Amino acid sequence: MPTLIDRLNAIGLKKGIDLAAPVKLEHMSLAEVLNAEIKENQFGRVLVIEKEYPYGTQHGNIQFYEEVDTQTIHKAGKVNSRISNLNRMVYLDTETTGLSGGTGTLAFLVGLARFTDKGLLLTQYMIEDPSEEESMLLEIANYCSDVDAVITFNGKSFDMPLLKTRYLIHKMKIPFENWEHLDLLHLSRRIWKLRLASRSLKDLEQEVLDVPRSEDEVPGWMIPEIYFNYLRTGEAEQLSRVVYHNAMDIVSLAALNFKIIQMFENNLLLNQNHSLDVFAIGQLYESIGDTEKAIEIYLHCLEFGQLEELIKNELRSRLAIIYKRKAWWEKALPYWIQNGNFGDYNACIELAKYYEHQEKSVTKALEWTIQGVIYLEESKLARHQKKMLQTSLVARKKRLEKRIQDAAKKNP
Repeated sequence: MPTLIDRLNAIGLKKGIDLAAPVKLEHMSLAEVLNAEIKENQFGRVLVIEKEYPYGTQHGNIQFYEEVDTQTIHKAGKVNSRISNLNRMVYLDTETTGLSGGTGTLAFLVGLARFTDKGLLLTQYMIEDPSEEESMLLEIANYCSDVDAVITFNGKSFDMPLLKTRYLIHKMKIPFENWEHLDLLHLSRRIWKLRLASRSLKDLEQEVLDVPRSEDEVPGWMIPEIYFNYLRTGEAEQLSRVVYHNAMDIVSLAALNFKIIQMFENNLLLNQNHSLDVFAIGQLYESIGDTEKAIEIYLHCLEFGQLEELIKNELRSRLAIIYKRKAWWEKALPYWIQNGNFGDYNACIELAKYYEHQEKSVTKALEWTIQGVIYLEESKLARHQKKMLQTSLVARKKRLEKRIQDAAKKNP
């Protein structure tokens, strides 16, 4: 009679001692996966990845070139316009262990890029373990010893405060304490607000720069988990996608900077830029006090731009306001009248003021005041704002009516 052992052997079961031990998979090191240089200092080590984009490189529809006029973009971005040397400006973006910031969040990958005599040089610093953060911060400080300004995308709210916190935690000198900061997020919102619902860097890449991303792209929300998974398992392959994501963000940031500079240089070329974008550039010129350029752009948009009547109404309003400040009444008047006939209560108010104080025509001033009351009542203005304007217009109406009545009594 077969024993239990015989029966177990018959169905293929083996003793545990007879089983071969599982083969332990050896992962490639992070430095090998990223083809990175290992740099050591007194605090530890950091991985460094470099890539150069020579002048003439095409990133989407933007080509990097050497001679760049940064004066206007710096005025619009409220940056010291005397800082004009791109070689002393650094593009910066971080990848972190969290997306909400805070003292518990650290940057495990910091990408920096600057223009050299040959082109854009991208340098990425990455730590294999959070304990090596101090060594990375030291290398970044050394890299930035001759930098005057930083260019980011939402860096004022996230990247720079986070890095500042990390330097403070390690009681290290903050290398960017006195830098100028150009945050392209704020400029992008102002330039593309009329045309694009979203002005994220990814959307601007697609809609403005024509930059596609490869299959190596990884969504930003996945990046912290990919790094934590590496710390748990040592599997480094997915981190190459994070490095690619960071590199693309920085190169696109540089391309976006060039795009905005080119729009300032060639703002009248409506065949190269959307009419709404050109209008926004005109508004930026107006905001920095260059009214001559703003007038030139607004007039060009009115004549050649494919714009809805509502936008043309705003264009005429802005032109009229500029002309009013210069007391060029004969230029402002036609735009107010056109807008007043279009249903613009603000234009009616301006016409009432003009006819009362410049033309001394109380009758016409009253006519436009009454028209303004009608348009205001039909408007979708917020109730409290509407009430304030209505109070003002009704008071103006009563005063003008009284003036007409007083004049009639004097001259029956």
